[in-house]
This record gives sequence, structure tokens and C-alpha cells, in this order.
Amino acid sequence: MPDAAPSPRPRSDLVSRRARRIANARYVTLGLALTFLSLAFIGAVVIRFVDRHDFSSFGNAVWWALQTVTTVGYGDVVPTTPVGRTIGGIEMVLGVSFFSFLTATVTSTVMRRETAAEEAVQRAEGERHTQSIIDALSQTRAAIAELDARLDQIEGRLPG
Repeated sequence: MPDAAPSPRPRSDLVSRRARRIANARYVTLGLALTFLSLAFIGAVVIRFVDRHDFSSFGNAVWWALQTVTTVGYGDVVPTTPVGRTIGGIEMVLGVSFFSFLTATVTSTVMRRETAAEEAVQRAEGERHTQSIIDALSQTRAAIAELDARLDQIEGRLPG
């Protein structure tokens, strides 16, 4: 019987992994900018085709999409048709959700790094504490051995 094809990963895993990569990358600003530009471009293409009445040029559509996805919203270009407003609402929700998701991911990453650093410090302190206990035991053993030797000398001087 042939093996079943592996099931595709859920979309949430993909989004979560990409967000962690962006949050962990050196180029967070570049990743953020590219994501926003992608969202804005998709929104501009959709609004241009759906609401030609209010967006007579692709440039107006891009300007509106950039304002909307970044939650700036100057209001100089707005959709007036129900479909256009629906697309605008979706674009706004995506923009706000992305800000929230990115903030949560970056915060989580920072907290994980901070926790890892604290654990490393505690491990180092624990190792130093363990080493100091080992050193104290060694000194105690040496002192006992010295006392045993002195006691042997004393017992050797005593009459039989």
C-alpha cells in the first residue's frame, strides 16, 4: 500500500515561522518594510480592479493602500462603494493585525533571550558555588589528613 502524502503544514505555522525569522533577523526593518509593501501592493491591485470609480489610477490605489495598511489614513483618498469599503476594512485589519503580531513576536523573542541570559548567569553562579563547595571539601580533607598525621605522631610518642 503506498504511503500517504504528508499533510501540508497549517498556514498559522508558516506565518508564525516567518514572523520569528523577521523578529530574529538582523534586518528587521527591511523585513517589516517588505511585508508592508506587499500588503499595500496586494491591496492596491485589488482595490483598483474592484473600485475603479474611486481609484481611477493605480497610483491613487497604491497611495490609499499605503495609508491604510500603515494605519495613517489621511483621508484624501477613500473608497465610497460598499465593495471598496470592504476591501479597505480588510486592509485595515491586516495592517493592525500585523502590527500586533509583530509586536508580540518581537516581545516574545526579547523575553526568550533575556530568560536564556538569566539562566546562563544562574548556571554560571551555580557552577561557581559548586566549585567553591568542592574546594572547601578538599581543604577540609587536607586539614583532616594533616590532623591524622599529627595525631599519629602524638600517639607514636606515647608509651605503649
